[in-house]
Amino acid sequence: MRHRVALVTTALAVAAANLALPGRATAVEPGSEVTITELPATFGAGSEGRTLTVVASTDRVRCRKVRWSLVLRVDGPDVGQVDVGRVEDDGDFPVRVETDGDVARITDVQFDPGELCRGRTVTARYRISFDDDAETGQVRFQPQAFDAAGKLLQETSGQSSVVGQQSQATEAPTETPSPTPGESDDPEYSDPGPEATGEPEPAESRDTIGAVPAASNGGTPSLLGPGLIVGAVLVFLGVALLLRLRMRSRESRRPAPTRFHPIR
Repeated sequence: MRHRVALVTTALAVAAANLALPGRATAVEPGSEVTITELPATFGAGSEGRTLTVVASTDRVRCRKVRWSLVLRVDGPDVGQVDVGRVEDDGDFPVRVETDGDVARITDVQFDPGELCRGRTVTARYRISFDDDAETGQVRFQPQAFDAAGKLLQETSGQSSVVGQQSQATEAPTETPSPTPGESDDPEYSDPGPEATGEPEPAESRDTIGAVPAASNGGTPSLLGPGLIVGAVLVFLGVALLLRLRMRSRESRRPAPTRFHPIR
């Protein structure tokens, strides 16, 4: 039998007057200890239920019966989206559920089948899950162990994260379609034309655009070679002319030889 913490069960006929449910804990009895031995770090919304395990121990000689009560506080998910089942010997154990806002208390209707003695422990197991529409948040557990008179023996606490379905879902990346030739979102984009893309030019374009005939070797004729040759010849002639003029200038400044006439 599963119990949703948002509902107070009324079909538990096994409860008797001498099994009064414990109220809010106000004191702790020395010598007892309650320890959480199994607590998932994360609960996933819509995932399979996971187990919370609590163990009570004592150093007292006298043995006693134990009634478990679990206080549950949620932050994010609604308390009605939590499903808690008390498990004992692989079967459901009858509990009573009380809620107040975002807090719920799940208390055993009967005593635990075990007996708490020195060297002997009593264990409580809870199967907990969250609805698939639960939001991401936190859940805090506060297990408490009471004796037959309703006195608190000891308590402890633990906390887990709740991951909602919206946080687990991931959107597939959207692929941006490549622009078709001649189309682009860039306003400065211009069609490169068939010459840039390597596509053959349409016949109509060839008829309207006058083509410049290419050289026989497939390249444009170049005047660089003949120009260099002509320039070199002109420089050579200019240098020769300057040398000739310089030589003539030197000859014109050279004094004429003195002639001596013999004395008669």
